[in-house]
Amino acid sequence: MSRSKYSSIIFDEPFMWAAHKSDAYSTTGFEVVVIIVRELEGPTEFIEAERVQKQAWGMSDLMVTPKEIMIAIRDNGGLVLGAFDEGKLIGFALSFPGYRKGKLFMYSHQTGVAKEYQSKGVGYLLKQKQKEISTTRGFDLIAWTYDPIISRNAHFNVAKLGVVTRTYKANYYGPMDDSINAGWETDRVVAEWWIKDKAVEEARRSLRLVGDSHQAIQVDTANTHTRILGYNIDLNARKVLVEIPRDIVELKARNPEEALKWRLFTREVFKAYFAAGYTAVDLVYIDGRPNYVLSRLAIPQNVFT
Repeated sequence: MSRSKYSSIIFDEPFMWAAHKSDAYSTTGFEVVVIIVRELEGPTEFIEAERVQKQAWGMSDLMVTPKEIMIAIRDNGGLVLGAFDEGKLIGFALSFPGYRKGKLFMYSHQTGVAKEYQSKGVGYLLKQKQKEISTTRGFDLIAWTYDPIISRNAHFNVAKLGVVTRTYKANYYGPMDDSINAGWETDRVVAEWWIKDKAVEEARRSLRLVGDSHQAIQVDTANTHTRILGYNIDLNARKVLVEIPRDIVELKARNPEEALKWRLFTREVFKAYFAAGYTAVDLVYIDGRPNYVLSRLAIPQNVFT
């Protein structure tokens, strides 16, 4: 179903998400779309989840998490959620319990949305339902990995959900052949979503009041496209900024050499500051350019190092 304008509402007893309801009804030209988020049921819906994976990431059959694995995860402590528009599966989220260094948490391996529905809030609805169910099951931490220099992922995870990250994994998955990662080293950071700990959010808010910050990435903004020139891993500041490209996927297609420089330079910066005790706690925009905010925070023990 093609929609030029989109506002999402979710009703799913006992879970209700209606944050956009008033806007949907008051804004001329917006169509009200009801999105249901619930656990997947039956083999047919898991087959549909295979389809969504291909649409979300351009995956080959070999890369897709098969229905048999998803069903096994669902039936043995995991959680497989689906987002439905008029009965059609348009997004899914796959998670299972993890255990490291004495800490039990929910590990969210995949959250994907079909191309037509991306950037419309569906992923956010899936994560909120995941948070709700994980909380009722006694978890206080949900973790996953993402590419730190894909700015839309950084915005969604850090700015919107409020995750923090302090663990860098260079070329984590090795070669991948999907449309996003093909020909690219699969660097990842671990997102930590502390769903019950208010101290993390309080620390983020207090840090926003601190004006002094130092930039770890040197760039040239004289041209239309920002070029990375160098970096500084020796800063000892309350706040360190780490700029990332506006669109690394587009840059990789247009100028692979420049994209590789961004990958290698930011890799060294993140690794150095994480090793020095910094945590990425926020994402801000300076002249429209995305920047991570790193600081030393008193937050729960890092079990992912």
